[in-house]
Amino acid sequence: MKVEYNFQQLQDCQCSTCKVHNGSTCVSQRTGGLKFTTCASQPPPEQVEGIYCAQMKGQSSCNDMQVNKACMCPTCGVWRSHELDTNYFCVHGSAE
Repeated sequence: MKVEYNFQQLQDCQCSTCKVHNGSTCVSQRTGGLKFTTCASQPPPEQVEGIYCAQMKGQSSCNDMQVNKACMCPTCGVWRSHELDTNYFCVHGSAE
């Protein structure tokens, strides 16, 4: 099921708690350590490191994601509510 990029999905996204996401030096530099789950508005997808499963976002532009670490996607409310069955969207791109 396709995931829309919207404010509610940003609030429900768990990417910022993921070891794959947090293990990226590139993501840390791009976000300055800030978590988008505390946003008061919807930032443009190109400014967000997270919600990689959304069609408007897709895989991260950072290429240092460590796929040898456990992916948190199956614990995410967005993943469950959209009945997704794959993970590592940060590396492989959005849900189809």
